[in-house]
Amino acid sequence: MPSYSIVFLDVDGTLLDSAHRVSPATRTLLRKLHDRGVPVVLASARPPKGLEPIYDQLEFRGPAICCAGALAVLPDQHILYDHGIPAATAARFEQTVLDGWPRLALSAYLYDAWLTPNPDDPAIRREADITGCQPLASALGSEAQRLGDVHKLLCIGPERDITDLQHQLTPRFPELTVLRSNPTYLEVVANGVCKEQTAAVLLDHFGLPAARAVACGDGEVDAGMLRMAGLGVAMGNAGPKVRAAADFVTATNEADGVFVALNRLRFTPPAIQ
Repeated sequence: MPSYSIVFLDVDGTLLDSAHRVSPATRTLLRKLHDRGVPVVLASARPPKGLEPIYDQLEFRGPAICCAGALAVLPDQHILYDHGIPAATAARFEQTVLDGWPRLALSAYLYDAWLTPNPDDPAIRREADITGCQPLASALGSEAQRLGDVHKLLCIGPERDITDLQHQLTPRFPELTVLRSNPTYLEVVANGVCKEQTAAVLLDHFGLPAARAVACGDGEVDAGMLRMAGLGVAMGNAGPKVRAAADFVTATNEADGVFVALNRLRFTPPAIQ
């Protein structure tokens, strides 16, 4: 039976159930892996601050892939990888969305700063409730000029509008990568940014080959990470494209899918391979 030495876990729709909780069985298993020295990496579209409620549930802190791959952060908050969108591009994107898709809630993440032109938009408030982050009222482009590159642009809104925007963005912004995390969310990052690319940086940091990695996910943004890992696990609630990228399909996120997948595996910490 193969042995694995690192775990990459998508968060929303994978590690968390619909109430945004980690199940007791999964929490206990992940804590045991962490205590044995096996890195448990949260791989999320959330910024670092948005992972804090999850670490509070897990009662430990591990490495993290944030902003859909634009950042990799170690447990001591040291930034291992950082790849953002230039401020001028963020400003042009903001104007494009405001002009063409006014029903969408638009925001941007710069490290732990979350900026939006309309912090009172109901979609922004729902996101704030989920992640525990509080938005700041600001024009994205001008604030990015002051603070630096934007790690992720986020559009939330009706599925039809999100689909239309997705189809039109690539020819207008070839320097950006558009990721559909769910039917009403569009995550936009710099070209070359993806979870699997940043996972490779963490594998190199721990001196591990991809064959020693397990990755679990449910969204199309996770498919590349599942293909990269030695064992790719699609959640039972994942769509057909994600299932096709995986080695096997586990239970849903409502039925302890992460626990079901990992509990059957053998793990060896990186330091004692």
